[in-house]
Amino acid sequence: MNGKEVCWTTRNLDEGKRKKILAERLASLCKKAHELTILCDVKVSIISFTPGETDIFAWPSLDEANDIVNSYLACPEKQRKYKLVEHEAYLQAIVNDREEDIRKLEQMVEEKKMENLFNQLVEGRKRFDDFNVRDIKCLLKLFVVKRAELDQRKIQLRENIANEIGANDSNAREENDGHP
Repeated sequence: MNGKEVCWTTRNLDEGKRKKILAERLASLCKKAHELTILCDVKVSIISFTPGETDIFAWPSLDEANDIVNSYLACPEKQRKYKLVEHEAYLQAIVNDREEDIRKLEQMVEEKKMENLFNQLVEGRKRFDDFNVRDIKCLLKLFVVKRAELDQRKIQLRENIANEIGANDSNAREENDGHP
């Protein structure tokens, strides 16, 4: 076995090799736990035991591991649940965030595609009968969006004109009121 291969199962290995692998992996785990305590300002302890053996591995020490567990247990139930992060829930939150990002990117791509199709049609690079059904559906969506934008702009322009006319009328009345 070369250095890049990883033996994921140790059941078929003799006891000495299994203990050596466990020691290496615990050392790696302790290094990561130490990094977490520094980088994330959290309390981390590791307790490992093998059923049927009397030796217990505890990091950073058995007393400190006990203190961390006891301080956690001393917290009120509500606060414990708040502080507890299950690996599955943590990963699911990451997956949900990534799925939302992907959905937003897909929507942006769809919008850009619709704009591109519209520009090709307007510029005469493509004829309407060159588009497939999916492209036509995209164009119809874009037309609906553009129509809504135009309607909104039309309403804003009418309001601006009405406000300007109203302001001009009040200025004209003030000028007329001042002169007999």
